[in-house]
Amino acid sequence: MKSKLHIFSAILFTIASFSFVNSSAQQLPCSIGTHQVFTDVSNEKPVLLNRLGTSPQFGEIAKHTADGAYKHLANVHRRNTKGSRKEIDTFLMALGYNGFSDPAFSAAKITPSILKKGKTGWMGAYSRGHKYKWSVLGNDFETFKIEAKDGSCFAYIMKKCGNAFFDPLDNPKCTDVCDPKCSNYDPTKCPPFCKTQTLTFAGNGKIQASDVINSTENLPVVVSYAGKTLCVGEYTVPVRLTYEMTASGDVNYAKTVQVCDYGSGIPANLSLNLPVNINYSLAASDINVGEDGKMVMNVSKKQYKTLKKVYAACPANVATANATNTTLAANKVSTSSEASESTSSTGNVKAGGNNCVKQTLKLSGSAVTEDVSVKQTTQEVTLIGVYKKVGKLQAGETAEKYMCLGAYNVPANTSLQYALKGSSNLDQIIEVCDNGSVKPVEEISVPLTMTNSFTKQDLMVGDYGRVYMPLTKKQYKKLSKSFKRCCGDGSTSTKCF
Repeated sequence: MKSKLHIFSAILFTIASFSFVNSSAQQLPCSIGTHQVFTDVSNEKPVLLNRLGTSPQFGEIAKHTADGAYKHLANVHRRNTKGSRKEIDTFLMALGYNGFSDPAFSAAKITPSILKKGKTGWMGAYSRGHKYKWSVLGNDFETFKIEAKDGSCFAYIMKKCGNAFFDPLDNPKCTDVCDPKCSNYDPTKCPPFCKTQTLTFAGNGKIQASDVINSTENLPVVVSYAGKTLCVGEYTVPVRLTYEMTASGDVNYAKTVQVCDYGSGIPANLSLNLPVNINYSLAASDINVGEDGKMVMNVSKKQYKTLKKVYAACPANVATANATNTTLAANKVSTSSEASESTSSTGNVKAGGNNCVKQTLKLSGSAVTEDVSVKQTTQEVTLIGVYKKVGKLQAGETAEKYMCLGAYNVPANTSLQYALKGSSNLDQIIEVCDNGSVKPVEEISVPLTMTNSFTKQDLMVGDYGRVYMPLTKKQYKKLSKSFKRCCGDGSTSTKCF
């Protein structure tokens, strides 16, 4: 009799199972009501679960791996502890399988995961049968995602206790508005979105230039005392101009665009570097030394009388006859590119699929500065007369005899005609929302501002501030009555006499 009862129970179980499979086969996986765990969102206050394992359903799974989970469920299914075989089979049937033995169900359908604190859903337990309670996780827990046969939805089995878990909001069939298979599919709420982004392009470029310009000036020397003048002569004098210049270029441009956001989010502002190049060239230089092109020796009455015995009076028009002081004149140029209009728009307007297009922003800017740097200075020049003795020399005596004729302030001015050309270019590819008027390539003009400064523009007249004029023996002797002998460098050491 006992044997017949077992056969009768098996028949009933088979009929019930067949009836259930047949019923669930007519519904989509994860559909509400296909299994106790697949229940809709509850309005009840969820039970807070700070720990798991107090009421295990399928038992703790030792390893957090897909193979470990599959083997564990296989053992539980085989042993059928607490009627777990049926619970596992019906759980998997609700996911679209024919039960645990369905060849489609394998470790490949299991993914180790972590459920975050605050996750709500229906959690399984065992207390005189398999039961499910609306719960909220109080901590992060390791779990296994069990994917439906057709991949359209999923549920979980917790690692700690082996309890089934399902969040109705995870069901793409009824909650994912971006799944075309969902009944409430709404493409306007799905990426890509059109979002406003401000692109700021900024850059800076700097250069330094320096040079030494060596040349000569024909410098007439004139003696002056009490309105009277003596023409000493004209001498070729070396001059050296040393300069240093710095220049910088700055560009700053902002453009507001509608870019495509595929769901990961985009920053409202994005800064990009824009390179700046500067080229410098010196077109011409000019040096003028002296008062109206002459070096003037302002002397005392005694010195004038002595010099008058050597040099003749200047013509009446000497004040302007040798005037050669000029300054370079340049056609001053200062140009800079103007900024293109910055397109501005706001809002998150839906851009569907093909409405996102690649666009190349070709940014370019330029600036030109042409000018003349002029500097006026006063140079102290020591005038040294040189007489070369001919004949026998005494022991230690040098042939060159020097006489310091005084140190005089000589005005001078220097002019540097230069040109600066700045440029800035960049191709930036962005993905924008196409409203029907987006150009594949957009030319953009950016403003480029240049500044420059000559930090050094120094002039040296003569041989380190000394001008040498030849003297005859007779001139040397006459001038010695008012002027003193000196060394070749202008010092008064007796060792060089």
